[in-house]
Amino acid sequence: VAPPDVRELARMAHISVTDEEVADWGPKLESIVEWFGQLQGVDVEGVPPALRADVEAQSTLRADQVRQPQGGTDLVQQAPDREGPFVRVPKI
Repeated sequence: VAPPDVRELARMAHISVTDEEVADWGPKLESIVEWFGQLQGVDVEGVPPALRADVEAQSTLRADQVRQPQGGTDLVQQAPDREGPFVRVPKI
């Protein structure tokens, strides 16, 4: 990766870089780009999508259950500044 490209990447990422870092990062970024190029060349035809290749995907989420909130009014009653069933907070 050419030094002007390294500087542009750093600018877009809001990173200040020295001349030494630009010279050092160029070859490293080039190797990363080459690695992604290798990944683009991998034949994945017929391979099902997976979150991780070594683990069978399974959902750990439970089904949603509608419930009435408990203790919400007690919490609002303890708020120092409230208006009806709402807690008043400062504007941001």
